[in-house]
Amino acid sequence: MHLKVTTTLAMKKLFYILGLIGLMLCAACKHGDEFVIKGTTSQTRLNGNRVFLVPYGSKQIEDSIGVDSVVIENGQWEFRGRGEYLARVTIGKHMRYGTQDLLVVTEPGGVINVVIDSVSSGGGTPQNEALQQWKDKMADHNRIAAQKARQLRYLRETGDTVYANALRDSLRQFNADFRQEMQNMAKLLKPGPAQDLLLQYYGDTK
Repeated sequence: MHLKVTTTLAMKKLFYILGLIGLMLCAACKHGDEFVIKGTTSQTRLNGNRVFLVPYGSKQIEDSIGVDSVVIENGQWEFRGRGEYLARVTIGKHMRYGTQDLLVVTEPGGVINVVIDSVSSGGGTPQNEALQQWKDKMADHNRIAAQKARQLRYLRETGDTVYANALRDSLRQFNADFRQEMQNMAKLLKPGPAQDLLLQYYGDTK
């Protein structure tokens, strides 16, 4: 009799544990594709205003997914949703001056950290870390390319064709090397919005 009671209690305990595991698995399935974007800003003037998460691409894409928005409180906000897509984080038009829009991937599996300021930044998940790396490298590239272009114009205006031609070739190679670097970066990314964006700008990796 004692053995039968003990066995029954053990079975009940086992069923209880299995039930808890089942609930945990269901919860994981339910929230596994959810993305979380946590945003901050140091600009106190933005408190009480809305920040928008706008699907990036054609008007058809924007209409099919829809635009989300939340109010900034104490320099913070949060977006939650489902689906993986490229989006633009932006402040409402009337308060946007002095802030920089930011492209993010609504990537599930971690918290996406976003800072909106005069120079905005993002990260926290693999694709968003890659987008930030691309942004930083592109800023450096554009700065150096602009310097070379100004110097090239000066050489041409002063009639120094020998150095102008050499600098022109250097600038072309500089741009080609950057394009190749971005293609190599795209190769390392898993298929998704971040890789698609790099390929859109810099061509096929083949």
